[in-house]
Amino acid sequence: MNGTRPPIGFARRRTDEATNSAEAAKPIELLIADSQPIAVDAMVSVFDQPGFSVIAGCGTCDEAIAVLQTHQPDVVIFDFDVPPDGLGIVRHVNRHNPGTRAVLFTATSSDARIHDALDLGVSGVVLKEMPPEALVQCVRKVHAGEQWLAAGSRRFAGRRRQQRDPDRRRRRAGLTARETDIVKLVARGFANEEIARRLTVKEGTLKIHLHNIYRKLNVDSRLSLTLYVQGKGAP
Repeated sequence: MNGTRPPIGFARRRTDEATNSAEAAKPIELLIADSQPIAVDAMVSVFDQPGFSVIAGCGTCDEAIAVLQTHQPDVVIFDFDVPPDGLGIVRHVNRHNPGTRAVLFTATSSDARIHDALDLGVSGVVLKEMPPEALVQCVRKVHAGEQWLAAGSRRFAGRRRQQRDPDRRRRRAGLTARETDIVKLVARGFANEEIARRLTVKEGTLKIHLHNIYRKLNVDSRLSLTLYVQGKGAP
């Protein structure tokens, strides 16, 4: 995207005119970042419905970060191609906006890049080939504290088929209670630092546990582990 595109400010807080409730539910506040103006406008239209409020639409990382410095949106939706690198938005969120959760909305074919995003703590991954309702569902789940991945997409189908074994594999894996706790926290999208803090262990010890978990479940990454849990349920 050449030049800068001023953030698009929106105040779409809505109340249900049909309800007599004294106080309407607070909408989920969103920041949208994409290098393509048409993609930003399309997402704004998708979330032009009760329960959501788009506070800004941005075309660069600098624009998004400027908004994040003055606002605390509930969810930021971004793509890798936001110049110079969409992951810069996630890094800023991790440092300065701990209450904001990140959703990757992308057409990328690179599992490695998606893996990088998950390692940074991205809570949701939606592919642009999916229907708009998938993005809405993802945002709702992420805002509720869950992790949502495009596990049904063609991109992950091959990996999931490789990971699907009979349920007895999980029963025979022999995970310890501590390893089971770690698996559940990884599947919820927590980074190593946060998992170590919650379980009161050193990060080095946590990495050893993860290595043992990968070996026992026959997976090779946090992404594979998360998809395994989503397909089979937590151990």
